[in-house]
Amino acid sequence: MLFRKKKPRLTPEQALEAKPIRLVEAVMQPLPDDGGMLKVQMRQPKWGRLIFRLPENATKSYEFDTIGVFVWESIDGKTTVRQIIKRLAARYDLNLREAQVPTVKFLEMLIRKGLVGIPLEKK
Repeated sequence: MLFRKKKPRLTPEQALEAKPIRLVEAVMQPLPDDGGMLKVQMRQPKWGRLIFRLPENATKSYEFDTIGVFVWESIDGKTTVRQIIKRLAARYDLNLREAQVPTVKFLEMLIRKGLVGIPLEKK
C-alpha cells in the first residue's frame, strides 16, 4: 500500500459529465419481476493462480432491480451520468435529486465490482 498509485478523484461536476463504460461483456437476462440477472465470466487474479484454480467456465451472478437494469442498459460509453439521471427521472416520474443519489451510488458499486469504468481524459 505504500507504493500504490493514488486514484484520480473526480469533482462532482466531472462525475456527472463522465461517460461510464462497461468493462465486462455480459447479457442481462430478464427476471419475472422486471429485474435482471447479469452473469459475468470470472477472471482469476495472477496471484490467485498460485493458491487455487477456478474452473474455466466459472461465473458470478448479479441481480438487478428494474432501475438497476435501466441504468445498466444506459451505460454505453456515449451517455453521460447526468443524461442517465435525467432519463431515469423522466421515466419513473422522480425529481432530479431523487434520481441522482441512487444512480450515483449504484454506479459507484458497479465500479467497485469492476463491471463499469470511467475513462479519464488526458489533459
